[in-house]
Amino acid sequence: MTRKPGTPPRLVSLRKRFIWLLAGVIGLFAVGMALSLLFSLRTNDAAEDHLLNVEAAQARASVQRRWDYYREVADKLARDPELQDVMLVGSTDEKQQWAISRQRLMPNILGLALVSLQGEVYGDTRLLRLGPSCLRDLRQHGVRMQTQVLIHRDMPGLEHADLGALVHDAGGGALGMVFLSVRLAQLQRIVDESTQPGHAIMLVDAAGNPVVRSGSLEGAVREVSLPLSSTGWTLVAQSPIHRITHSGRLQILAGMLTLAAVLLLLVVVALRMRRPVMQDIDAGLHALAGLTRSESAPPIVTRYVEFASVAADINRIAQQLHDQREQLATLSLTDSLTGLPNRRAFETRFPQAQGLAERQHPVALVMLDIDHFKGVNDRFGHGVGDQVLLALAQSLKELTRRADLAARLAGDEFVVLLSGLDAAGLDAWYQRLSDHFSNELNAYGLDFRTGISAGQTWLGRSSSDTVHDALARADHALYQAKARGRGQLVQDGPPATDGTE
Repeated sequence: MTRKPGTPPRLVSLRKRFIWLLAGVIGLFAVGMALSLLFSLRTNDAAEDHLLNVEAAQARASVQRRWDYYREVADKLARDPELQDVMLVGSTDEKQQWAISRQRLMPNILGLALVSLQGEVYGDTRLLRLGPSCLRDLRQHGVRMQTQVLIHRDMPGLEHADLGALVHDAGGGALGMVFLSVRLAQLQRIVDESTQPGHAIMLVDAAGNPVVRSGSLEGAVREVSLPLSSTGWTLVAQSPIHRITHSGRLQILAGMLTLAAVLLLLVVVALRMRRPVMQDIDAGLHALAGLTRSESAPPIVTRYVEFASVAADINRIAQQLHDQREQLATLSLTDSLTGLPNRRAFETRFPQAQGLAERQHPVALVMLDIDHFKGVNDRFGHGVGDQVLLALAQSLKELTRRADLAARLAGDEFVVLLSGLDAAGLDAWYQRLSDHFSNELNAYGLDFRTGISAGQTWLGRSSSDTVHDALARADHALYQAKARGRGQLVQDGPPATDGTE
């Protein structure tokens, strides 16, 4: 049944609602526990997914970096100027000696040899440490092996991957190939070091066969697959899926214990409630009247006989305090002439801007004043001077974003905090401000010419930078603008950085 506007709500007794209160508490706790457990499971899943993605990305980056290193080694060897002469006019022994001399410099390389275009190895394959499977693949594929990555496991403890790089003469013609055998133990160590406890990581080739792996999981798992460029391999990271974690079980236990404690407390309070409830409400009224200095709360509307008059008093006091607080805050932080924030508001906002600058966001502090403002006051009077100030204030309001701050310090001195602009952006902003100011003067019917001088500094130059230091730097830049002929913006340098990315 709907209530007519203006009629008071129907009052009911609190005693009739106590049993419903107990039932509601039980229901709310049950729903709260279920939602808490659900959110915990989803949060845990999201955290596990993020951890697994980070783990896989780091492992892939490490493996890719190591493989790129071997590929770069092969390419550098193939571009060795001495190698061209060896391939063109050198004997088989000289080609073998060249390969052996380079092999000694790279202990992590299992085998190294020079190969003809037809896949023939120059030298003794035992000295060059090439196995039967490598020779078979060379005879079968020849120089096409430079575009392939072949895995060999025929010799336990010497598992390796083969790669090659073409050797070209001065005219760009192919002379042969530098052939490398890279130990898989190098990649295995990287995968082992990248695997978190209880997780599994493996590299698989294009056919789905494992190259190296660390760890093994059974049952339901979450999985992330990331390709490795130029190899045809894929890095696969896995972690187990836990439906109810240990923290989830603790949440259930804590919820049940809390529910039992709350129910016990409600029963005890109900059995011991003998004095009129109004005594407690009166005490709450006095406490609320002294503490209500934060943001205003919505009006209290009660349906209980015992609370009706107290709720009305609380609403009246809270509204009075809220109105008085808003008036005082507006007066203490606003310039009465221009309606802009005053110096106190600027100093209150400054730490937030300084913190933003220390997190590597460009924040500029610009100090402004009106050129020849004293002459305007002396010649036309303070009323006209006030109109000039209002014209500049209106221009700042129009061109200042919500994230920025424009304030009047004193007299014709204004200060602006601007974020997200570089040096060129500041110049463009200043030019728009100057143009807008001229238009505002025309709108006020002031036909004399005056301009704006500005000095700018960047916040965040050091963690000890204060509002007085920043204002002093901007004031010095403003002085330079005056000395250079007025009507311009002088910047004191680029944004400060700490050298990090």
